[in-house]
Amino acid sequence: MKTLQVQNGDIQLDSGGNLRFLQGSNKLVQDLGLWLQEPYGTGFTTPAFGSSLPSLIGGTSTAATTALIQAEIQRVLGLYQSQQILSLKTAQNLSQLSYWSRSEIINSINSVQISQNYTSITASVSITTLANTTVSLTMFINSNGVQVS
Repeated sequence: MKTLQVQNGDIQLDSGGNLRFLQGSNKLVQDLGLWLQEPYGTGFTTPAFGSSLPSLIGGTSTAATTALIQAEIQRVLGLYQSQQILSLKTAQNLSQLSYWSRSEIINSINSVQISQNYTSITASVSITTLANTTVSLTMFINSNGVQVS
């Protein structure tokens, strides 16, 4: 399924002024980045949506903090995967599965590795898609928010 390409909150255009679209694993990376960057609880209709990762900056680096960070990343990825399943069921009922690419559907979350210091967190995430490709995300989390690449 295609999605608009967004960079730093702006919709991207090509040199001719046309909208840029992403699909496949590039879409998956952008979507997960946007989900992880959204502050937790900002939507009044979706209070459990978003991430509380920036609030975990500045504390002591303990095993408990690392576990909290991993759990939060897993929670957001799990929400995204659940939403994908619901969207795929709807697409199946409407005969629109052909709009989806196997390389943008999460099959499994392989690992979430955390490295933290007092002012920032770096997280490396490995995901396998239905196309059996591995997608890697690197998150840098500090008091300014979450950056995903």
